[in-house]
Parts: sequence; structure tokens; C-alpha cells
Amino acid sequence: MDYQYNSDEENYLSTKKLFLILGLSVFGVFIVLSFFVFPINNLIRETVTEEAIIISKSDNICVVETMDHPRQINNCVYEPGDLVQVTFDEGTQSIKKHQLVNN
Repeated sequence: MDYQYNSDEENYLSTKKLFLILGLSVFGVFIVLSFFVFPINNLIRETVTEEAIIISKSDNICVVETMDHPRQINNCVYEPGDLVQVTFDEGTQSIKKHQLVNN
């Protein structure tokens, strides 16, 4: 039995074409996963600003009750009962900005 090596390059894909197919496949998988498994909109959080009252203070850490759960302000200069305006990203724990509200 004789085996002959076919040297026709027509039957083979070039390296550039293989990389293009691989890149498009990876991109397609990323798009499918981003829409159905891990929605992209979870990466972009909505910024929320609201007024809240300081409910307690201990060791320069104030606790303020926001619409979804209590949050803390480190190095707090406020006193319990003060009305403050806090800014945070929805679904996160940390407060980005805070200031005393003038009555």
C-alpha cells in the first residue's frame, strides 16, 4: 500500500484564517455569555443620592440607614441625629460622597 502526501494547499486553511475563525468564535461565546449568564448591565451601577439620618456613631464610624440597608461612614464628623446627603452605587456597600444637609 502506497501513501502519497498531497501537497495541494487548497485543502488546508491558512494560519490567518484559522486565527480569524478562532477569534470570531471567542467573540461569539463572549457575547452569548454576557447577555445570558452575566449581564453587562450588572457592571454599570446606578449612582443613588439620598438624604438619611445618622443613627449611631462609634470610634469615628457613623451608621446611616439608606433605602436598601445600613451603611457606614468612616472618619465621621457627624453626630447621631444629623441629616446627611449620601451618594453611593446601587448594590454596593461603600458610600462615595457624603455631606451635612443644612436645615
